[in-house]
Amino acid sequence: WHKQVGRTILRPAMDSLTLPPDHRRQVSQMDGGTSRGLRSYGSALSYKHNRTSRDSKDRQYHSVEGYVSTGSGEINSWDGLKDILGHPICWLLLFWPLGVIAHILDWSDSYCFWFNFLAMIPLAKILGDATEELAAGLKNDTLGGLLNATFGNAVEMILTIQTLRAAIKDPSYLDVVKGTLLGSIISNLLLVLGMSFFIGGFVGPKWKGKQQFYSTEAALTNMTMLFLATASFALPSVFATSHAVLASGNDGELAALTVSRWCSIYILISYVASLVFQLYTHIEIFEGQNDGDDDGEDAHEEAGMTVCAAMILLVVATILVSISSELLVDAIDGLVKLLQDTPFQMGKTFIGVVLLPIVGNACEHVGAVRMAMHDKLDITIGIAVGSSTQIALFVVPFSVLVGWAIGVDMDLDLGSLNTTVMCFSVLIAFSILTDGCANWLEGFMLMVTY
Repeated sequence: WHKQVGRTILRPAMDSLTLPPDHRRQVSQMDGGTSRGLRSYGSALSYKHNRTSRDSKDRQYHSVEGYVSTGSGEINSWDGLKDILGHPICWLLLFWPLGVIAHILDWSDSYCFWFNFLAMIPLAKILGDATEELAAGLKNDTLGGLLNATFGNAVEMILTIQTLRAAIKDPSYLDVVKGTLLGSIISNLLLVLGMSFFIGGFVGPKWKGKQQFYSTEAALTNMTMLFLATASFALPSVFATSHAVLASGNDGELAALTVSRWCSIYILISYVASLVFQLYTHIEIFEGQNDGDDDGEDAHEEAGMTVCAAMILLVVATILVSISSELLVDAIDGLVKLLQDTPFQMGKTFIGVVLLPIVGNACEHVGAVRMAMHDKLDITIGIAVGSSTQIALFVVPFSVLVGWAIGVDMDLDLGSLNTTVMCFSVLIAFSILTDGCANWLEGFMLMVTY
């Protein structure tokens, strides 16, 4: 539709108008063919000021069929930074200095853990926003997609590295690493998707008998990759306890470690192949449904920050996350001991499977549910299932290879219980996503499974 309008209406009219050079360049790129170019062009034509905190005094409005000029067309990075830090959840950043002070002054490990835990929630949001701004500023779909794919789970990766470092002295931290990765996959796949389907099924004037529809192609592609990852998790667990390995006199744990490292290499190769599939050869499967939105104002925004400013914000947020995650991991042992004989006792497994996944996924959870409330299930599934797939195919094998590099025996042997949980979670989610429609009962079943 954008291309047709450009050829039949806007391009002939463009010659008779005096437009700023930046907007003339946007008009001339109408036939570029990239989805981000079309989205940016749609934003220039039908201006919708979603960033309410920006100062509009310097904006110049020209009534040329809804066309809006922004004067010089330069991006004000300070306004973009204000938008990011102006979110209410960023008030939790006040806990970051408290977490550092708690560590320096040797306060209770409970204070140190919870202060840094709360501080990492807004830091994860800022890290994600900086990545999106950098991807938008590059104005290249492939580079933007690679950036989002690489830094989309940066918090989990940083937390994993810090926990693996702690496992050098205390191997019990390996259970925390495995629990965190497993919890991130399952919480996205079951809890987030379930809450989205459940709440989305009841929101709206005609909620009785409501069905929500979505494209099955992208969803099933991600689920197929999740099946591959699940097989790689199950294989080392079975291999370590197989009679053939034990009868040969070999160490089952050493055999599982060797198999895990080779499986991790194969999974990473599969992840690269999936990126080529999503970002190059079959990009229309994953972007076609977004281009068809009626308003699409959220996806049609220009970059709010320059590339340089976004990179600085990304580096600063990464440094702050690294500090908080290191202090948080150091406080886990003390927290477990403090709560050992109280009604609130919790073990390292609970912290890894339930608590730590909240740090990196809290904002994504809210976003997925909000999209479902607006009947945009393609975006919801992209957030929930896509995040699970990315963690399983990238972050998990990444942790195995990092452990290999620093001398920690990190493997894919999650244990029989966790492997069974993972397999059934993927099977149930797959069976629900195959029909292309959702209702509240399916969401309820996913939540009960979690």
